[in-house]
Amino acid sequence: MDQNRADRAARLFLSAAAGAAVTGAAVGWYAAKVEPRQLTVSRPELCRRPPVKTLFFSDVHFGPMYSPEFLEPLVDAINAEEPELVLFGGDFFAKFVRDAHMLDFSWLAGQLQRIKAPLGKYAVWGNHDVRQGAAPFYRMLMEHGGFVPLWDKIVQPAPGVTVCGLAPYSDGKVLRDMPAEGWRVCLCHMPDKARYLNLSRVDVMLSGHSHAGQLQVPVLTKMILPPGGKMFPQGLYRPQADRPAQLFVSRGIGMSGVPFRLLTPPELVVLG
Repeated sequence: MDQNRADRAARLFLSAAAGAAVTGAAVGWYAAKVEPRQLTVSRPELCRRPPVKTLFFSDVHFGPMYSPEFLEPLVDAINAEEPELVLFGGDFFAKFVRDAHMLDFSWLAGQLQRIKAPLGKYAVWGNHDVRQGAAPFYRMLMEHGGFVPLWDKIVQPAPGVTVCGLAPYSDGKVLRDMPAEGWRVCLCHMPDKARYLNLSRVDVMLSGHSHAGQLQVPVLTKMILPPGGKMFPQGLYRPQADRPAQLFVSRGIGMSGVPFRLLTPPELVVLG
């Protein structure tokens, strides 16, 4: 009898182990092959809606983990939303020195040129876009793609619409020159900077960087969130209690660190 119980227990254990292995393999396959291709569109409800339809995307990280070939369907998805204004939050590159040989800059610029936005296309640098000597190549790529790169600079693409683009490690002093009226957006790659930037003349700050951790797993997600993206990992926030400015943090498009996305699908953000 005791031997029978032991045999049953062993069979149950082996069955459970096999089931766990199959489940783990299925989840790993989904996180590596399925979810990274499931582009979603978020439409956050802002306290002050923009007067023009604005599309924001960030963190494409083209390289071995997220092939440049995905740019073409990404551009198609952007154009399908028919935005008037397009904003990019930085980190076009993954690891520039490692990946430069696999990036066809002429083709990439041609795809970026296809993005239609009658009021203009603007971009900021992410931390990966300034590392390893990448900054001038990023500027060249964006400009050839029809984007205006903003390095601590303010532009007004339409009457009553102001965009401020901050450099990756900016002190934010340029925000003092934001107008007192109109709809005002700040592009800042790292969301945690919203804690101390002067957002008194900003309606919404748009960020990326965190990828929402890429994997939504208890405990682990907080551990793998990057510096500068730990306080506000994804979604809509009011980062400063004494100011009405809102912060929206995108999950981004590509992958960095690990070649998986689990419960954090890539995201386009449409405002207005």
